[in-house]
Amino acid sequence: MAEHILELKNISKTFPGVTALKNVSMSVKSGEVHALLGENGAGKSTLIKILSGYHEPDKGGEILIAGSPVTFKSPKDAIQASFHTIYQELTLCPHMTVAENIVLDKQDQFKGFLQKRREYQVIATRVLRELGQTEIDPNRLVKDLSIAQQQIVEIAKAIASKAKIILMDEPTSSISQSDADRLMDIIRGLKTNGVAIIYISHRLHEIGGIADRITVLRDGELVGTVNNSDVTERDLIAMMVGRELTNVYPKREVSIGDVVLRVENLASGELFKEISFEVRKGEIFGIGGLVGSKRTETLEALFGMRPITDGKMFLNGEEFFPRTPRRAIKHGIAFVTEDRKKSGLVLCLPVYENMNMVNAQQPSFAGYLNWAKLKAIADDHRKTLHIRVSRIEQIVSSLSGGNQQKVVLAKWLDFAPKVILFDEPTRGIDIGAKTEIYSIMGDLAARGAAIVMVSSELPELISVADRIMVMQEGRMKGIVSKQEVTQEHVMSLATQKTR
Repeated sequence: MAEHILELKNISKTFPGVTALKNVSMSVKSGEVHALLGENGAGKSTLIKILSGYHEPDKGGEILIAGSPVTFKSPKDAIQASFHTIYQELTLCPHMTVAENIVLDKQDQFKGFLQKRREYQVIATRVLRELGQTEIDPNRLVKDLSIAQQQIVEIAKAIASKAKIILMDEPTSSISQSDADRLMDIIRGLKTNGVAIIYISHRLHEIGGIADRITVLRDGELVGTVNNSDVTERDLIAMMVGRELTNVYPKREVSIGDVVLRVENLASGELFKEISFEVRKGEIFGIGGLVGSKRTETLEALFGMRPITDGKMFLNGEEFFPRTPRRAIKHGIAFVTEDRKKSGLVLCLPVYENMNMVNAQQPSFAGYLNWAKLKAIADDHRKTLHIRVSRIEQIVSSLSGGNQQKVVLAKWLDFAPKVILFDEPTRGIDIGAKTEIYSIMGDLAARGAAIVMVSSELPELISVADRIMVMQEGRMKGIVSKQEVTQEHVMSLATQKTR
C-alpha cells in the first residue's frame, strides 16, 4: 500500500453543551480498507459529516489529502477533493435513471441535451462494467432496483467522480448475505485499484474479513489504531466499550408459560401463506430467513398494518383479528419496527413525548394530558434503560442510534403488552447497546410477555431465541428448537428450493 492519502490531525468538534470529538487523529493509506469502529455516540457520525463537508472542525485541527491541507466548506468541496460518502440511507434520486444518478456530480461537464444523454450512457456503461455489474440497466429507474443494486450505483457514482477515498457507512445493514459477499468482492476490486475505503460497521465479523487497519473511537476520543491481524473481536469490543463483555448475547433463563399468541394457516394475499406457530408466555420466538422472505410483512399483519386474508389468529385462547394497529394496541400487542426513524419515532419531538406516544392515547381526565406525570414516567425510563441524554426535553433526532432504539422500547413499557413484536431490534446499533437490548428483552420475557423477534443476524437469533421459524418467499420452511439449531440448519431451510 502507498503513502497516506488522508490524514486527520487533532480533529475536534464542539456543539453547544456537547463535545462530539476531541483531538482525533488518524491516517488512511491508498488501497487500504480502514475500519472505523465505536459505540453509538462515540463520534463516528460527526467525523463522517466533517469528512463529507457538512461540518467544519474546530480551529486547531487539520485535514490533509495526499499531504496537502484542505478545508471543506460544503459537501461539494469534499466531492471535488475526491472524497465520496455512501450513507446508510442512500442519497440517490429514485425517479432518475441509473445513468443519470451515476453522472449526477458531473452534470456541468456536458453541453446540450443529446450529448448529455449519449455521455451518460457511455460513462455509466463503462463504470458498471468495471465493477462487473453488467446486469444493471443504465436506463432503469433507481426506484426499481433492489437496495443492493442501489448501493452498487452509489459506488459507480463515486468511481465516475474519480473518488480516491470512499466512506461506506453500514453498507450491509439492509442487504442479504449473498449481496454482502458481492459487495465485499467489489470493495476488494476498489482496493486493488488504489482506492482508499473507510468502512463503518457494527458487524465485527465483516471487519475481520475486509479491513487492513482499524481505528476505534470512544466518547469522542481516539482509543487507538490497530492492525486487523493483531486483534480479536473480543479485543475490539473491549476497546469500544472500555471493558470486557464476557457475554455478548445475554439470555435470561425464564420459565415458559401458557400459549399467548397462536396463528393457524395465516395469509395476507400473495405476500405470505400458510404460516402457523404459537408463542408462549416468557418465550422469545425468532423468525429467520433471507431478505425478501416476508418476515416483516408477517409482523405487520399481526399488528393490523396488513390485511389477514386467510387463516386464524388467537390471543390468550380467543380468536382475534387486529384489523388496525389501534385495535392491536388495545388488545395488548406492541410493535418495535425495523426503521425507528421512519415508523418508530417522531424525530422532531423531544424524548419525553416520544416515550409517551402510547400513554398519550389512553383516556385522560377531562381530555387533558398530565405532562408533569408523563415527564416523570419518561425520566424513570431514562434511568432504568440507561438512556444517554442530557435532558428528556432533548429532541430525539439528536440521540445516537442505540439510545433512539431504547426510546422506541420505552414507549411500550407502561402499556405492559402481552405480545411484543420486534423487527430487527438491534439493526444499526453498537455491540454495547445490543447487549443492553437483549437484557431488556429478557426482562420483558421474565415479566410474562410473549416476544416475536425478526433478525437477519443468525448469531443473534440463535443465541437469543428459544425457537426459530424459518421463512422463504412468504412460506414457512420449518420451526427449529434451541437444542437442534445451528447456522447451517437455519440457512439450509432458508435457501432450500420451493416445491
